[in-house]
Amino acid sequence: MSKKKNLNKLMSQLKPQASELKNKIKAERWRRNVQAFTEEAVKIEDRDQVGLAIPFKLWPAQSNVISTFLTERLTIVLKARQLGLTWLALSYAVWEMVFKAGFSAIALSKRELDSKELVRRVEFILRYMPSWMIREKQHKPKGWKGLVWHSTSLSVTVEHPGQEAAWFQSLTASKDSGRSFTASLVILDEWAFQPFAEDIYSAAYPAINRPEGGQVIGLSTGRRGTFFENVWNGAINKENSFIPIFLSWRSDPRRTEEWHEKTKTDLPNTYRAEYPETMEDAFTVGEGAFFPEWDPDWHIIDTPGWYPPPECQLHGAYDPGYGSRACFKWYAVFPGKPSQMVGYREYYPHHVADPEQAKTIIDMSKDPRGNQESLLTIIADPSAWNKQSGTGQSTAEVFSEHGLTLLRGDNDLSNGWRRLHQWLAIRYDNERNPMPPLLRFTRGCANTIRTYPACEQNTTNPDDISSKSEHHPQDTDRYFVMSRPELSDSDFLLAGSYRGQPTEPESFDEEEYRDEMDDAGDLESLTFYS
Repeated sequence: MSKKKNLNKLMSQLKPQASELKNKIKAERWRRNVQAFTEEAVKIEDRDQVGLAIPFKLWPAQSNVISTFLTERLTIVLKARQLGLTWLALSYAVWEMVFKAGFSAIALSKRELDSKELVRRVEFILRYMPSWMIREKQHKPKGWKGLVWHSTSLSVTVEHPGQEAAWFQSLTASKDSGRSFTASLVILDEWAFQPFAEDIYSAAYPAINRPEGGQVIGLSTGRRGTFFENVWNGAINKENSFIPIFLSWRSDPRRTEEWHEKTKTDLPNTYRAEYPETMEDAFTVGEGAFFPEWDPDWHIIDTPGWYPPPECQLHGAYDPGYGSRACFKWYAVFPGKPSQMVGYREYYPHHVADPEQAKTIIDMSKDPRGNQESLLTIIADPSAWNKQSGTGQSTAEVFSEHGLTLLRGDNDLSNGWRRLHQWLAIRYDNERNPMPPLLRFTRGCANTIRTYPACEQNTTNPDDISSKSEHHPQDTDRYFVMSRPELSDSDFLLAGSYRGQPTEPESFDEEEYRDEMDDAGDLESLTFYS
């Protein structure tokens, strides 16, 4: 009996030690694995779930994002609404604060109310963490020697015994906010909606760009004409150091097709921007869109590696530029009346001189086997014939020297946009079944696809595009459709069936085609190479 009592006494003495050892092992695992920490130590609020605080069980998309936070210094996330990304970024910040003495984090929000909400969420995470790991300072038990935290309305501090404290501060966006970006981590929440976003980032850039610069996480839904959009486009085009991540509405595995259809019905003008399927959707303008007929399901050919079949005529169109970008586009024109057209390739240079542009256009004009293409016409903005002050030559002359002959396009804005709307319009057969538009694009025209849904109407002239909208690809399309025979009303009521690719016409009458194009000049002299 005495031995059993002694054994029980020993076990009771060892039990706290075993529990402490178990917690130490768990804490070490969490220190090494931010995903394990997030799923096992963090609780969040979820209005769709039962209970105030629920474990933060990561969806696959969230898991991928937090892994990127761990490895990349500059991350920009374009997302659909309500995907838990703010909770995710704050959980990552708390993980750093708990396991790194002296770690500092700053979060920037649009309004003071939003800034206070971020602090409340950090408090929530810390309050529901395991009590053996961290305690709120005002409620710590007597003799507690572990981590403690305390907060104000705009800051949270985690005290590490015998070491420098870690802290989180939430700021409201103002012109001077960027001066404070000396923290280890900066979270820009709903970045697209923050005032002074460019001023803030410009002021903060020296601190961000230092060799041991802080980490930046920018989160937002899309918004046209913002600094966030500029940074996002730069990241996509590898023109800056940000790593881009896009999360569509499908990132939440609970959302179904039925849910999405209901959302489209409830938010007919804004569902694409609020709950985007694609990156392009995220920057759509909804009401006030200049191209309301644009629909990715109709206007984009998703066939990988699509290339014009032999019966197509190949053409080009060009919008010259240097600082404001240039745009050159390749089109396949199918025989038949009206002719279906596919933009299958684009070149979208920035700060590239005319000679280099011409060389690149020639280099890009290759079929899948590497054979040189021959374009029947290249239609260009009339400004290509303006003499440049530095060289005394026009863009058209420079291109001609490299073997590219340009045709002067028609720059009638009113008629040009009207025609482009016609070529983009959904057509119908005799039974009113929808058919594909006459102008579509492959994924090779990435900037075209990106900018169409983002073009806004001019507020003073709704028949023109707003000068704030990026529309070089649309100008290029406008020049090209203005060179084509004008469409008649009957062209939009055509018998036939849609098979998912441009329709195959019966025959191609080259003589008739040339007669239609006589007003464009002597086609015999317009071969691609002189």
